[in-house]
Amino acid sequence: MKYLKYLILIFSIFYFLACAAEKEPKKEQIVSDSFAHLGVLTSKQNRVKEMLVIYLNELKSFNTDAIIEMTYPKLFTVIQGDIFKQYITSMLNAKDIKVKSYDTNITKISRVTSFTNDTHFAKIDYSSKVKIIFVNPNLYNTESSINFLYDVLIHKYGKENIEINVKERTLSIKRKEHLLAIKEKDIPWKFLGDNKEYRKLYSLILPNEILKVLNKN
Repeated sequence: MKYLKYLILIFSIFYFLACAAEKEPKKEQIVSDSFAHLGVLTSKQNRVKEMLVIYLNELKSFNTDAIIEMTYPKLFTVIQGDIFKQYITSMLNAKDIKVKSYDTNITKISRVTSFTNDTHFAKIDYSSKVKIIFVNPNLYNTESSINFLYDVLIHKYGKENIEINVKERTLSIKRKEHLLAIKEKDIPWKFLGDNKEYRKLYSLILPNEILKVLNKN
């Protein structure tokens, strides 16, 4: 079907945990200032939170250079940084759909685990909600194509997480997201997506101490 390629594009947006708004947002509006639901955080957890807020801001504004700078650098020993950047840019320049808004909410920051080689590690959970508008009038312009899209997305994300407004031609998807936060000696905190795709690469890029912690979960 002709709209299959657009489904692939939508899924690709989530693969890289990033999306772009139609206008560059004010960064103080991207992540809520209230973190009371996280409970009492240690000083190390607070530092992770501070860096995480910056990282999520950069994801929303689609600042590709900053995203790469704050991504765990060993990822780019198996994925070329230029290709990573080009992929994100291609989503930003998509002509048929636009990401109208992207909101995140940090839901959990694990205790920071420290290792003897001055490496520190934490797991992060957050929720996201992306709203996509179909700007191409020929895209999903029939009942059958809308139903196809709806059925596929419900199967992937669950009915409670999908909202389609036919009149406004918008799609909203809510997701639970996961990240790894890693700080190695003399290097600031970096982030790595924790999903099925990235987990295939973990054995190639992560220190053994972190792999042991992840394998226990």
